[in-house]
Amino acid sequence: METTDPDVMLETRARRAYEMGRLRHAAKLAPFVIVAGGAALACGRPLLPTAVLTCVLLPLCVGVSFAGGPAGRGVVPGLLAGAAALALPLLISTVGHACFGDACMRLCLPACVVGGGIAGGVIAKLAVRHERDPRFLGTALAVMALTGALGCTVSGAFGVLGMLAGVLAAGAPLLVAARR
Repeated sequence: METTDPDVMLETRARRAYEMGRLRHAAKLAPFVIVAGGAALACGRPLLPTAVLTCVLLPLCVGVSFAGGPAGRGVVPGLLAGAAALALPLLISTVGHACFGDACMRLCLPACVVGGGIAGGVIAKLAVRHERDPRFLGTALAVMALTGALGCTVSGAFGVLGMLAGVLAAGAPLLVAARR
């Protein structure tokens, strides 16, 4: 049974407008995720893993950003930090390096580790300075890992594991030092 009380109707309309505004704000992240997936494809990343990663990353970013709070504030730093882990291996592959066998392990894998190290350092520094809530850190790390994996699949599973090792190597000391 619907109410005809003007106050309740006004409150309902205001709530709907508020939620739609939050959704529009969160949806502004979608082009960045789509561009990241497109850049990975343009640089020769395989379609299936890239599509799967992008299809997981897109609703995660929009949904968590829409939900807000500390977790929602971790989405943009995660995307920005993940851009380093995405860009380094893609840059290596665009300058003419053919990533096959041992040649891939000499350049692309270290690029994934360095990109992960940059990303881990950025997220840890932001977590220490601005946001001590573990939900911020968890979201930022998850978004960064998915974004970086778009580029680090160039070295397969070892590239993604190398990126995560770089994140731990650079980020963990900063977080441990901040706790003291």
